[in-house]
Amino acid sequence: MDQIGHWVRFADTKATILVAAVGVILTMLMTNGDTIVETVDLGRPESTVIYALSTIVTLSFLWTLFWLLRSISARRTTTGTGINRFAWPTLTNTDGLTLVKHGRDNDVREDAWQQVADLSRLAKRKFQAFNRALVGFGALIVASAALVGFAIVAGAEQVPEPEPSPVESTATPAAR
Repeated sequence: MDQIGHWVRFADTKATILVAAVGVILTMLMTNGDTIVETVDLGRPESTVIYALSTIVTLSFLWTLFWLLRSISARRTTTGTGINRFAWPTLTNTDGLTLVKHGRDNDVREDAWQQVADLSRLAKRKFQAFNRALVGFGALIVASAALVGFAIVAGAEQVPEPEPSPVESTATPAAR
């Protein structure tokens, strides 16, 4: 039972690390938000690419977030019926007397093996959700990098040449 519990915690740890990595990507996007908006404001055909990449970023973020939340959410049900001394969801509405009776009338091994089966299903669900979130995160990384990179390049192409200052235009050619 402890080994299966470790796998559940391992899945939660991996998902938590991925949540932090999503935060890093969002920080990069927010830091470059002005550049992205300024590039769209130029009104060039490149704005269509910015919109498309922004849509991909948004969808991949939402996909990743959904599956991460699914991965780290707590289990609130069990597959067995009745009380299981090792499964907290079955104990929440139980009183002490009922637990004593259950402990007397039921074999501890039956509760333990039921808990092992439930934890195994939980670990499977968490790893499946994590793997789906990981696919979304990969798309988020690629789309975010493309979005920021494209916005920087497209925006840099439209930087107007600075106009000469009045002092420079009135200076004699020898002074220039």
